[in-house]
Amino acid sequence: MSVTPTEPNTQLDPATTAEIARVRGSGVLGQSGRLLELFDFLALRSSDERPPKEAEIALAVFGKSDAEALRDDPVARVYIHRLRKRLDEFYLRNGTPAGVRLDIPKGDYRIAGINPNAADAAEADTQAANGTEEAPARRKMNWGLIAACVAVLAIGGNIVAWSMLAGRPGGAEQRLADTSIWSEIAASNRPLLIVVGDYYMFGEYEDRVVLKRLIRDFAINNKEDLVSAQRGDPESIETYSDVAMQYLPASAAFALADIAPLLREGRDVQVTLASELTPDRMKTNDIIYVGLLSGLGPLRDPVFSSSRFALGASYDQIVDRKSGKTYTSEAFLAAPGDQMYRDYGFFSSFEGPTGNRIAILSGSRDTAVMGVAEAVTQLDRLARVAQKTPAGGDFEALFEVKGQKHVNLEAQVVASYPLDGEAIWSGDRANTASYPDK
Repeated sequence: MSVTPTEPNTQLDPATTAEIARVRGSGVLGQSGRLLELFDFLALRSSDERPPKEAEIALAVFGKSDAEALRDDPVARVYIHRLRKRLDEFYLRNGTPAGVRLDIPKGDYRIAGINPNAADAAEADTQAANGTEEAPARRKMNWGLIAACVAVLAIGGNIVAWSMLAGRPGGAEQRLADTSIWSEIAASNRPLLIVVGDYYMFGEYEDRVVLKRLIRDFAINNKEDLVSAQRGDPESIETYSDVAMQYLPASAAFALADIAPLLREGRDVQVTLASELTPDRMKTNDIIYVGLLSGLGPLRDPVFSSSRFALGASYDQIVDRKSGKTYTSEAFLAAPGDQMYRDYGFFSSFEGPTGNRIAILSGSRDTAVMGVAEAVTQLDRLARVAQKTPAGGDFEALFEVKGQKHVNLEAQVVASYPLDGEAIWSGDRANTASYPDK
């Protein structure tokens, strides 16, 4: 179903109406799609005395049937969450020149125009009245926006320390750091290294001058690999060449935002690309990997050598060695349409070679990475994950993530097993790890 925007609603104040037009015209919500349709629908209904209910949104925006809309369907909540994040991103980049920003109040499906300075002052007054006011430097930081900025820096190849994230977490963030999955990493005094899965691309040239296309080959992960491959095929030197290009999947930015609350004041935190991860850093740092399974780089052997899971014919297939079942991502074929699809995510946490802790937050496609990131960082979902995974210690889990148009709707654990961290680093490998070339 398509929601057609109408003239600005005259019942809203002029500043809010103008801001709605500015956000819509910026392109931050895309030129079409469900996110833009949801924004238009909320904008049209925001001056109503009664904001729309979740079921109304499911009917009007997502084309659900009456029966489906009355069920506890998460699609509206998920898209509202995404819309809030997109608005945050817009104001981070564009500011509030008119002194008004759009907000979707928690638990209320409408768009409101607020004065950000007045909102901050009101929050400070409330804290002061309750005796909980903190110095400005210690107030809760907007972790999602900061992590998104770090992701942009990483994409540009300029990996910097995350000292800017070293604010003290509080409230829900502190409770996240206390959970069994994250407590060891959160409390550790070791340096923390965030490893982001990246991809090397090289160019195909015509007459050694005109760049025809960019190529991603999973067997070639840096310039040195390309040169080595060309030694056995000298004629390819005339056709293929390094273009100094690496890229990150879009899901990395969202996942970085989700894990940012785990970082505490004073912690030595750095970010690096998987292609630049060295064995000495794997030995001395706690590590959180964020990215696709195909981007694990040097972490692939530690992750899969003692795992009960293996990669199948491609990175879209994950095989459960114990049950023999193969899980195949549908994201690549289904994502462009409106139909729902299944993607598969992977999470593991195990002891490193010197007692350090390594956590892997990954998946076949972007939808799975985002779904797993939310599942293991949002307290209500994390409680459900804990019920289906081993209590404490080293373990691994496979998630089925329902998606629609690149948005993760719900993630559920479908298989989980304990891991023997010591077996990864000593003795014979339990499995011979092999990897797809596509």
